[in-house]
Amino acid sequence: MKKLTGAFIVLMSLFLGTSMIEAETGNQLIIINKGTNQLAFFENGKHVATFRVATGRSQSYTPEGTFQIVNKIKNRPYYKENIPGGHPNNPLGDRWLGLDARGTYGTTYAIHGNSNPASIGTYASAGCVRMFDDDVRWLFDRVDLYATVVITNTSQSFEAIAVSKNYTPYSKLKSVSVDQKSPQPLQTNIVVSAKANLKSTYRFLVQDGGEWKTVQDFSTSSSFTWKPEKAGSYKIKVQAKSTSSDKAFDDEKVITYDVYTPASIETFDSEKEGPLPNHSEIAFSTTTNSDTENLVQYSLYNGSEWTVLKDYSDEGLYNWKPENAGTYKIRTRVKHSLSQQDFDEEQELEYTIFEPATLTSLNADVTSPQPIHSSIIVKAESKDDSTNLFKFQVFEKGSWNTVQEYSTKSSLNWNPNKAGDYQVKVLVKHTLSKEDFDSEKVVDFTIYEPATVGDLTTNVKGIQLVKSKVELSATKAEDVEYQFSVFDGNDWKVLQSYSTSHELEWSPSSPGIYKVKIEVKHNLSVDEYDDLREVSYIFYNSTMNQAVLPSSVQVGRRGPFLVKKTAI
Repeated sequence: MKKLTGAFIVLMSLFLGTSMIEAETGNQLIIINKGTNQLAFFENGKHVATFRVATGRSQSYTPEGTFQIVNKIKNRPYYKENIPGGHPNNPLGDRWLGLDARGTYGTTYAIHGNSNPASIGTYASAGCVRMFDDDVRWLFDRVDLYATVVITNTSQSFEAIAVSKNYTPYSKLKSVSVDQKSPQPLQTNIVVSAKANLKSTYRFLVQDGGEWKTVQDFSTSSSFTWKPEKAGSYKIKVQAKSTSSDKAFDDEKVITYDVYTPASIETFDSEKEGPLPNHSEIAFSTTTNSDTENLVQYSLYNGSEWTVLKDYSDEGLYNWKPENAGTYKIRTRVKHSLSQQDFDEEQELEYTIFEPATLTSLNADVTSPQPIHSSIIVKAESKDDSTNLFKFQVFEKGSWNTVQEYSTKSSLNWNPNKAGDYQVKVLVKHTLSKEDFDSEKVVDFTIYEPATVGDLTTNVKGIQLVKSKVELSATKAEDVEYQFSVFDGNDWKVLQSYSTSHELEWSPSSPGIYKVKIEVKHNLSVDEYDDLREVSYIFYNSTMNQAVLPSSVQVGRRGPFLVKKTAI
């Protein structure tokens, strides 16, 4: 029977015009799970590889059961559409592993390549098992002729399927993991876990630079908890073997793990204490338990969110220059250079930053000059009066004198009692400011003493002839101007406008009752006059009946008379 089979294979090979490769059968097993569309390759008890595949468009298309690979063909033509072997459009790819399924002998059902990579992982074939071309080439070179192939549809693992088919694989570690990613600080509880392809026992060993030490011998427990006491670079080894293995162990994996001493803050200082004005340069310094191994980060909290000012670095210094006023927190965080934590330790300092007071105006309710004893209100305005203090000073006699100490009052009621040139200064500072002042402004004021008429003399008085010369003189004073006017019974007429002349000569042109007025004012005065006085005169013609006096005027003598020049 075997001779007939061999002859048939040779005949088919010649008929197809393709090459066939024979190999001795080894301890190999291929499992195809239609439920996951995956193919597993076992060799010498180990699960060597897993591949994605495509199977039948319908569940019945791809046969289930245990089969053998009965031929291995490179570049098999696709006869149905007369496509040559190895052609890019050949749906069989360039490798064919024929199966003795459903009464065929490797001619109908096979594991092969494809011309449509997108179909891999789906249900797309007419019954064969498709693989990516690179995957099937690898398998073609590795698998032996007559190797066993199991096709099934199950939720079992490949290892469980292999055991159910009396194939006893050796344990193969699928993974070794830790619940805390390396590196970690010392005294951390680290759970090391292992997974194998089948039911196994496990042994755990640790090396800290010297020899290996068993920390947990072979048992069914697939994990152990490790709590390193010293910083350093470690190796952790896990060995696994199946419960039926005759080896010391079937497989092992080694992982490296670093353990460090966490960073801690020894000092966190600032060269300046708050509160401080904005734009101040503030230097911060952080020292740790190991400045050569640790990193330092600085962050700022503005009342709503944290912002990193300087990211982690090996430099513990930072200079902060706040732009805006507010209450802030400056935070330093430190961590070891190996740490994967956000930080190992942190501390905070709180700072109040204020905007220094700025004067926007300084005005008085009256303009300079002003007479002595004037009530002058000097008003200051700043950028934010509610947070500022005001101080007022007056410069006189060569020095500044404080007339109103720092307070929230932004105005001064000033009553100068001496004439002179003054300066009124306001100094303003924020209520949190430690400076003498943040800003200042000065307003100049000239204060004068209002003019007075003083002594007034005239050469005549009482009743006089018309055209008598009247000489009127006021006391002359410095910086004083004089104006003379006359009232003729109807209205006032200016005889001599304001000037520095303090004397008047005047002769009336007609008889009558007159008043002569002298007005004086300081040359800085903006008033109409500072002081005034009036003198009354009666003038008549030479005939008596022309001098009619009102009953209110009492005359002690008759006829013309002269009056000596006397003071009035």
